[in-house]
Amino acid sequence: MKLKLALIAALFVQVAFAQKNCNVLYSQKFTKQQLEEDIDFIRTKITNAHVNPYTEISKSEFEKKYTDIRNSLKDGMTQKDFYYLAKPLIVTLNDEHSSMSDFCVTDSIRKNMKVLPLKFKYENGKMLLTENYSDRKLTIGDEVLSLNNIPIDQVLENCAQTIPGTIEERIPIAVDKFWIVINKYCYFITDDYNLKFKSGLQTVVKSISLEQLKANASKSQPKKKEDFKPIDYKKIKDYAYVTVNTFDDRNTFTLEEWKTKFDSIFSQIKKDNAQKLVIDVRNNSGGNSAVGSLLINYFSDKTYHTYQGKFKKSKEYADYLKANNKESAEYNKIKDGDYYPISSRSVTADHNPLRFNGKTYVIVGKNTFSSAMMFSVMVLDNKLAEVAGEIPEKGHPNHFGELIKFQTPNTKLDFLFGVKEWIRPAGNLQPNKLIPAKIISVKDKTSEQIVEEL
Repeated sequence: MKLKLALIAALFVQVAFAQKNCNVLYSQKFTKQQLEEDIDFIRTKITNAHVNPYTEISKSEFEKKYTDIRNSLKDGMTQKDFYYLAKPLIVTLNDEHSSMSDFCVTDSIRKNMKVLPLKFKYENGKMLLTENYSDRKLTIGDEVLSLNNIPIDQVLENCAQTIPGTIEERIPIAVDKFWIVINKYCYFITDDYNLKFKSGLQTVVKSISLEQLKANASKSQPKKKEDFKPIDYKKIKDYAYVTVNTFDDRNTFTLEEWKTKFDSIFSQIKKDNAQKLVIDVRNNSGGNSAVGSLLINYFSDKTYHTYQGKFKKSKEYADYLKANNKESAEYNKIKDGDYYPISSRSVTADHNPLRFNGKTYVIVGKNTFSSAMMFSVMVLDNKLAEVAGEIPEKGHPNHFGELIKFQTPNTKLDFLFGVKEWIRPAGNLQPNKLIPAKIISVKDKTSEQIVEEL
C-alpha cells in the first residue's frame, strides 16, 4: 500500500512553517507579562479580524477560555508551554483554514525524533490500520480498540483538541496523522505503544526514528512517484481528459499563464475531435478561485451565479491590503467590525472559440479542497456539467477564507485564519458537503478506469 506523502512530509511542512532560530527559542523562558501580551495579541486579532469567531462556542465561552488561559500563565514558561495553552483559541474558531505554527524544537531533538510506524484511517467511527512499517505482524484493516489500555475513542477525543479545523473533521485528521500526533501533540508517547485490536491481537509496537520510517517505507514501495503536474491532458477513446491538480496562481502559473495553458489544451481537444470532456480535480487542493472561473468558460456558455458571503472590516486587514497594493476605497469606508457584503454575481459567458460544447463531467474526490471545491460547487449548483466522484474528506462548500497571518510579539508563533465567509450559490444547504450528482469510486483509479465508470 502506498505511503501517503503526508506520512513522510508532514513533519517537514511543520518545520518549514516554524520560526527561525529554534535552537534559541526552544529553551528561552518568558516573563508572565510577555506571555500575557501574546495571549492578548491573539485574542485581539481574532476578535478584530476573524469574520465569525463564534460558530463553535459563544462569545462568552470564548472570553472564558481566553481568561482561563491568561490566568494559567506564569513566569518562566517556554514557547512550547505557551503553545499548548494558546492553541485552543485557534482550534475553537471552527475554521478549516486556520492554524498555528509548530512550536520550536532544537536540531538535536528534530534529528532524534521517534514516531509510531503505523498508518490508520477513520471510517464509520472506527480507527483502521492501513499501513505497517514496524517489525510486528499486523493485519491491514484491523480495528484499534485501545492504546496503552486507554479506550481509543478517549485517546482520539483528547488528541482532536489540538487539531484546528471544523469540529467534525478533527478526529479523522487526528487518525490520519496519528503517527506524529500521538508523540508530539497529545500523550507524548515516544517509546512503546501497547495496541489492542478487534481481532483479539494485543501487541507492543516500538517507536522508530523518522529516518528509519522513511527507509522502511521506501522498501515497501520501490516504485518512484511521478512528478507533480499542475495540468495534464490526454485523449481516451472519445473523451478529452483534462487533469487539473492545482488552481495556484502564485508559485505555479500566473492567471495569464493559466489562460495560455487552457488555450493550448482546448485547441488540441478541438483537433482531436473529442465527443466528451472530463475535468478531473479530485486531487486539487485549491489556490485562486479565479482559475476555476476561467476554466468554466472553456466548457460552459450558460449564465451562472457565483458564491455570496460577507467580509469582516478590520484595521488589520485594511493594513494588509494596503501593504500588498490591494487597497479598496469602498472597503475602507466601512466601520471596523462591520461587514462588507459579497453579493452573488450573475456571470455571462464570454465569447470563446475554443469552448467545448459536448457532454462534460467534473470529477471530484476525497482530496478536492478550497477553491477547487468552490469551482465544483458552482458547476454543481448551476448545472454547468455533471459532477461525479466521491465526497471530499475535508472542507465544506460554505466556509471561511481569505487568510490573514500574524505572529505573536514575544513567543514568535505564527497563526492565521479567514476574514471572509463564503456561501454557495444554492445557499445554506445541509449537510454542508460537496455531494456529487453521480457517486462513483475514484480513489487510486486511473483516468482510463474513470472513463470506463462514466
